Amino acid sequence: MRSDKRGHIEARLPRILDRLNIDGERFLGYANRLLEAFGTAIGAPQAMTSLCARRRTKYLRGIRAARELFAPKLAA
Repeated sequence: MRSDKRGHIEARLPRILDRLNIDGERFLGYANRLLEAFGTAIGAPQAMTSLCARRRTKYLRGIRAARELFAPKLAA
C-alpha cells in the first residue's frame, strides 16, 4: 500500500484481473472450487505431506485432490 515499499502497484494501473484479461466472476468460481477441493493448502502431495508435518497435524484436507491433480501423466 505504501509507494516507498517493494512491490508497490501504481494506483494508475488497471486492476490485475483486467491486465491479465481474466473475467472476475469466472476467477471467483474457479477459486471457490479450488478451496472446496483443497481447503487451506494447494500443492503437490509431497509438499502437502511436508506441510502436515510442519503443522504437526495428522490430516490435511485436499490430499486426495492433490494426488489426482498432480499424478504423473502416462504417455499414450
